[in-house]
Amino acid sequence: MTPEEARRRLHEELAKREYADSEGFVAWVLHRLELWFTALMDGVRASSVIQGSLAVLSALVLVAVVVLVLRRTGLLRRSAGLAVSSSLVAESALTGAELREAAAQALTEHRADDATVLALRALVRDLDERTLLEADEGLTAHEAAAVAARFFPDLRHRLERGAAAFDTAAYSSRSAQLKDGEDLLRLAEYVAQSAPDLDGAPIPSPAVTAP
Repeated sequence: MTPEEARRRLHEELAKREYADSEGFVAWVLHRLELWFTALMDGVRASSVIQGSLAVLSALVLVAVVVLVLRRTGLLRRSAGLAVSSSLVAESALTGAELREAAAQALTEHRADDATVLALRALVRDLDERTLLEADEGLTAHEAAAVAARFFPDLRHRLERGAAAFDTAAYSSRSAQLKDGEDLLRLAEYVAQSAPDLDGAPIPSPAVTAP
């Protein structure tokens, strides 16, 4: 990849609306990152081909890491289209049942993005309340779906679709559909009322006592 192509890709990525709508601190970080990358690319012109390629690769990896961290922490979200936090562990005082009620209310108000996020958050909160999942800061929708699928293997595909819908609602420039929120809410209700398959879940290894 040439420096100019790398610069073009970075500009295209940072031009997305989700970055423009992000909080002030996040926008500042992304702007500083773009300035640093531009300066790096200017310096690459005077470097050898190998040095330039390594610089481009390192810069792209850094960009990917920064964006991933911002998304995992919930700092990067489409604030214009989403009225609730995109974090799966936000509003820890609310129970799974209360979050399902909030998702249902969002559906009646045709707030598809909010309903989708709240429905998956309700599912995660329910699993956390039942000690089937440890919902800590930075948990992603696909990580939560993978853990849930261990206890509800028949729901694996529905959980994966729900995780994808969550990412669309929380991070994409596109909006989720009302059906996405409805499907996720029904899934959260079903999981809350169903017994987990504990036989299919991994069993922790016994502690080894030192001789």
